[in-house]
Amino acid sequence: MPTGPGSGVDNTFRTVQSILQTARLVEQPIVVSNRAGGSYGVALNYLGQFNGDGTKLMIQTSTPLSAMVVGQLNVKYFEFTPVANLISEPIAFMSRTESPITSGAELAKRLKADPSSVSIALAAARGNAYHIASALLAKSLGADIKKLKIVVFNSSGEAMAALLGGHVDVLSATPGGFLPMVEAGKVRVLGLASPARLGGALAKVPTLKEQGMNVVFDIARSVVGPRAMNPAQLVYWDGVFRKMVQTPQWKEAVAKNQWESDYKNSADTTKALKEEYEILKDVLTELGMAK
Repeated sequence: MPTGPGSGVDNTFRTVQSILQTARLVEQPIVVSNRAGGSYGVALNYLGQFNGDGTKLMIQTSTPLSAMVVGQLNVKYFEFTPVANLISEPIAFMSRTESPITSGAELAKRLKADPSSVSIALAAARGNAYHIASALLAKSLGADIKKLKIVVFNSSGEAMAALLGGHVDVLSATPGGFLPMVEAGKVRVLGLASPARLGGALAKVPTLKEQGMNVVFDIARSVVGPRAMNPAQLVYWDGVFRKMVQTPQWKEAVAKNQWESDYKNSADTTKALKEEYEILKDVLTELGMAK
């Protein structure tokens, strides 16, 4: 596990762990080991000790891709084996209810006029998916993405506290963990950088694309294994995860967390990761962060 306990990635992996075991989709006990740090470098270096071992897997976001672009990763990421993609998690832009920024269109108007006039909170590092989504939003408006006022916090929880306190204008984050605040009327979701509207409590929230901004950038959560996994191992895990995403427990978890179930096999995940890497490289180069 490349992040600490309680993170979104950790929540995803522990959900997977629970379902695989309760649905008896794997025979052996699954042990979660958190090895956070180094923009996934710590976890990947650990995984790199088990070449060809089909029993060691890691769930990830786009963090190692952006870390590779900006020169923060000390391993050759694309030597590892993509196994599957499980979900896509939407990125939302949120403001507190008292804010004069009441819609995605109003946010766009302000960013277009002056991209430095709106402070955008995110966690936990510049150049990550939340920063990329903010940059793509500004770019779609013809604004200078280097002038964005990005404020980085250690966690999305800290960033939300700053938003509620009026210390920042907008929060870029995944909305699943903040649904109680949305339902309580403390936070307004301005728009989603997702290809389609979500369900449940966010069913009425329009996408950014609906509001005239051509921005689609979700956070994929995929599974990667060590180098040199063999075809039989990939066939095995393909069968396991294909069955998992059809279980009632998985569908319930997807709805509860406002995820989008987005299963891909190893080949399709490999293709998607390489395509995402190119998007990240282009935007981070424009931000002046690429090495």
